[in-house]
Amino acid sequence: IIPEPFNFIVNAQMGVLWFNAKITGKPCHVLQTSAGSNAIEGAFSLFAALKVLEEKYNEPSNRHAVYEGIDHPVNFNLGKIEGGNWASSVPSSCRFEARVGFWPGIKIEDVKRDIESTLNDEANKLGLGLEIAYRGFQADGAILLPDFVGGEASGKKSLQTDFVDSLQKCYKTASAGDESNAGRKLLIKPITCTCDARFYSNLYQNSGNVVVTCVGPESDSIHGVDESVSLKSFRDCMVTIA
Repeated sequence: IIPEPFNFIVNAQMGVLWFNAKITGKPCHVLQTSAGSNAIEGAFSLFAALKVLEEKYNEPSNRHAVYEGIDHPVNFNLGKIEGGNWASSVPSSCRFEARVGFWPGIKIEDVKRDIESTLNDEANKLGLGLEIAYRGFQADGAILLPDFVGGEASGKKSLQTDFVDSLQKCYKTASAGDESNAGRKLLIKPITCTCDARFYSNLYQNSGNVVVTCVGPESDSIHGVDESVSLKSFRDCMVTIA
């Protein structure tokens, strides 16, 4: 059990890829901006092209069954950007870092090919130079609980169903003293990000011998201002795992 702050039983997680893009334009004086190529403006145009790819990934025909009913599961994020020297020159260079999500079962090399094709096509249209490099996450998606793809057991008894039944019973016992949680079952659903459970699932898991999931305390504003977890929920999670 990976105790990330998701207060439900995680049955799947997205693949995640990080990359850097370096855009090269043409500098010039602002008295004639049309004589140059603005690399910062170009960066936003390139990311706008990626957002079109994001919507393509989210189309129902491309959707993985485990994410049925989840609103917009695949997300691309422009996380960092820097460029230019000062306000009175058309900037000749810009760098940005982005995060791309993709479905379980999709090969990372195929996602890279989509990214590169999309960005290179747009850069060529704009007459910009472009270099792409990958760093950080190159994480496959993962189906952690194949017997619970739809959120409920597929009907057959297995190590996974025994594990989930035991987890639900332990959670019920752990939260029995909390009137707001009394008798509540943990939901079973996917996350639209990645977590360390993928290592056990993709690299080591034989679903007949090893079961991995993610269950943790209730959280608020993850990766945002005043990120926090509920202390009551933290206690319930700790007792459940114990």
